[in-house]
Amino acid sequence: MRVGLDLTPLLGPPTGIYQHTRALLDELITRDDIELRGWLLTGRGRAAGLDIPVRRLRVPGSVAQRMWRFGTIPGRRLIAGDVDVVHGINFLAPPSAGTVVTIHDATPLTRRDLTQGSVASSAGALRRLIRSPALIHVPAQVIADELITDHGADPDRVVVVPHGIRPAPAIEPFEGVDGYSRYLVTVGRTERRKRVPAVVEMLEELPADVALVIAGPIGNDEANVEAAIRALADPVRVVRVTAATDARRDALIAGAAGLVLASEYEGFGFTPLEALRLDVPVAATAVGALPELIGDAVELVDPCAPDLVPALASAARRALESTVPATARERIGSLCWKDTADAMVALYRRASDI
Repeated sequence: MRVGLDLTPLLGPPTGIYQHTRALLDELITRDDIELRGWLLTGRGRAAGLDIPVRRLRVPGSVAQRMWRFGTIPGRRLIAGDVDVVHGINFLAPPSAGTVVTIHDATPLTRRDLTQGSVASSAGALRRLIRSPALIHVPAQVIADELITDHGADPDRVVVVPHGIRPAPAIEPFEGVDGYSRYLVTVGRTERRKRVPAVVEMLEELPADVALVIAGPIGNDEANVEAAIRALADPVRVVRVTAATDARRDALIAGAAGLVLASEYEGFGFTPLEALRLDVPVAATAVGALPELIGDAVELVDPCAPDLVPALASAARRALESTVPATARERIGSLCWKDTADAMVALYRRASDI
């Protein structure tokens, strides 16, 4: 079976979708039951370190997106060559049979105000995909329920396959923040849905020896993040890392006394799970797959809490004083990318009728 995999996310920063694409590619490329090819929905950039043929779509991705709102051109053979199935790993793909599309979350459909402009603009094409014969992969049951209940997706075409979590790497933890005995870390693009300003404000309610590292690219909430930092009594408590390799990101998490996630909405929620994998306690809102995967092992914060900052501060204090529960470690250990790849190949076979 010939599979065309969208590798466009590998051209961007190491966000959750980047991590998903890279890990799934690394697992699929080792298999002998599929012939893997890549495709890029852009004429810019270069995806390095790939050992498979990669095809570029000569039509700009923004144009293809507008075309998919009303039809199926460009189709899978135009974007990926002579393949049996294409996997649109980042919300977009031809709305037709022979397509598998990963919908990480429903923000482009329901909370466009929370997303980057490029994501919000995909809403029309995404609605067309939901109505098409394409198979829809989601990483959590909560996203499946939302697509089916709120957006009319056919339950028979929505398949839940959780992402894997990499085994804990051998890394040298980040050395810490000068002048502070410990630090918390929050990871991800500074988008409005991440509510990073609330994490910054929370610092005022924590012990004075605790710093905060914000690790992630600049997003659409950057102005509010900077304003929150300036408003602190001690702004130097906050360290920014806006560009980092995977190894640097792992080191920042591994060296932390805790990881904080204040998101209003998530699809899966990689970073708390990766932190638990590294034996780093978490203070996180109950979003994405977290209630499904660790809600019985870790006390999560209500994402709709009217007093979010005090609630986060209370959770952060618990994290600073605790260790990772054994049940959470066991749960994370069961999430492996081989199982994810096995389930995705089964989905590809269903899409291609092989």
